[in-house]
Parts: sequence; structure tokens; C-alpha cells
Amino acid sequence: MASGWFSMSLHALAVLAQSKEGYTSCYIAGSVNTNAVFLRRVLARLVKAGIIETREGRDGGYRLAKPANQLTLAEVYKAMELENALAPSPAEPNPACPVGAGIALAFDEIAIEVEKSIIQTLEQYTVEQIADRAIQFALQKEVSETGWHDN
Repeated sequence: MASGWFSMSLHALAVLAQSKEGYTSCYIAGSVNTNAVFLRRVLARLVKAGIIETREGRDGGYRLAKPANQLTLAEVYKAMELENALAPSPAEPNPACPVGAGIALAFDEIAIEVEKSIIQTLEQYTVEQIADRAIQFALQKEVSETGWHDN
């Protein structure tokens, strides 16, 4: 799986969390700032996992399959079918070396522990929370750049 697909999927879901009716892939791609054709590849994984639904036809698009406050980031992470955060060495270790003979298993133990830790952390957050934080950060940025604030 390509790097960045998870964050791109979270961005798309945060956009979709703003409307019960959903949005077109072109609209979502405008926010993500990527090509709609490419984004549809990311969205297809979310459809396959049942995280989002599609609407066909002239007014077609995508919408969340369940409320954003019930959709954890762990569910999204798993749906994206990402490789483990820690990738093993592409080189085949020398089995005649005392280190080489066991390094893959030693590394796998740590990689599995890291992956579990990632899932546990992501289970604590929802798409609604990340959408809300994104909007908060955008508003803070607007205030700091323009001096505008709403009192």
C-alpha cells in the first residue's frame, strides 16, 4: 500500500463528516488537493470495508456509512490494508551468521508490538474528532494570519 493513503483517507472522511448527503469525488479531491481518479482508488477501499457508501448517477458521490463519531481511526487504518509501520529489511539475512539467523524473528516481535500499539492508539479517536480538530486548526491559522477573530 502506498505511503500516505491512510492520511488521505482520513482527510476524505473528515470532509464527508461535514454532510450527511455526502460529496462527489471531485469535491473531496479539491479538499485533499489530489486527482479525483487517484482519490477514487483510496475511496474504493473504504467502500469495500463498508466505511463509506456510494451513490450512483448524476447526483452521485460518497457518504459515510455510519456517523463520524462512531467510526474509529483504527477501523480506517485496518480498511486501508497498510503494510506494518515497521517494514522488514529487503535484504535476506545470512542464515550462517548468528545474528542473521535470528534477526528477522527478533524484528518481527518488535514490529508486531508497534502495530498493536498503533491500533490501540487509533481506537481512541474518531473521524468526528479529527474533523473537528482540523477545523479548529484551520480557524487558528486564519486568526494568526489575518488577525481576524470572532468575539
